[in-house]
Amino acid sequence: MKTLLIPADQLSEAAAVIRRGGLVVFPTETVYGLGASAFNPVACVRIFTAKGRPSDNPLIVHIASWEQLDQVAVNIPAEARKLAETFWPGPLSLVLPKHPDLPEIVTSGLPTVAVRWPSNVEAQKFLLESGVPVAAPSANVSGAPSPTNFEMAKSAMLGRVEAILQGDDAEVGLESTIVSFANGEVKVLRPGSITLEQIAQTLGLDPNDLPYQVPQEGRPISPGLKYTHYKPAAEVQLFREPGELKNWFDKDVKVGLMVLEGSVPEDLPSTWEVLKFSDWDDYARYLYASFHELDQLCCGLILAQLPAASGIGLAIANRLQKSAGTV
Repeated sequence: MKTLLIPADQLSEAAAVIRRGGLVVFPTETVYGLGASAFNPVACVRIFTAKGRPSDNPLIVHIASWEQLDQVAVNIPAEARKLAETFWPGPLSLVLPKHPDLPEIVTSGLPTVAVRWPSNVEAQKFLLESGVPVAAPSANVSGAPSPTNFEMAKSAMLGRVEAILQGDDAEVGLESTIVSFANGEVKVLRPGSITLEQIAQTLGLDPNDLPYQVPQEGRPISPGLKYTHYKPAAEVQLFREPGELKNWFDKDVKVGLMVLEGSVPEDLPSTWEVLKFSDWDDYARYLYASFHELDQLCCGLILAQLPAASGIGLAIANRLQKSAGTV
């Protein structure tokens, strides 16, 4: 399949592809998405094919107006509206009762749908120009790290989709926070840059009383819960303190290191590829791009520093632990 590479200032061409039933990769503030009209079930089936995505893994529907929210969800809880009014547009997905007109392929047959209103300006213009809500998971082969820049998206999806909309690098770099309201209980299903602490404060809750990542049995009710995710080609192992790195000094594979500035030991092997980050927000922004870079450098092992599980650190730890296969 020939894939059009469309500049951001010509996004009307990408929107036309959506209206014709095609697939378009587009930038957001979190990661690049792989989109199709949420009301075109044939196109949505092709999302699963392009990614190699399991059919029971539901999609997130992206909107760019309150009117579009009403097209995909009904009976929206008061807590959900409060979070939407506080954090939308932004990196927050809300699992809501689905509109009966929404095709079952989008929700994997579930009665709920995950909805997000991205803050990225190019994404908003693309969604409004498309004229329909757009179902879109991350634009990567299933299980691999999500693309956070145009080159990563092109590498993953060239020849699999009709068009890729060129845009800037993702400002956040991690997938959206996902919040569910099933059975009247607020639950964080996937952490992201909208933190547990922010959600709890908005809803007047104690963060310690806010359930997080409840184990899933049977079909997952949102992305990121059931299957292998975020794994680069290299093996990933995790560490917290720089002193632990000595355990890998004698490895006979090429090693890549992801670490905060100021945490790099002076006696590292000279053959290691070292990627340093100014703070944990910087780490989150370039996490997947760093995986991609170290894979391109043919590293067989990636050592990634693990943050404390609070604030943005909880989201980073979630992605790192999944990439390392420890959760």
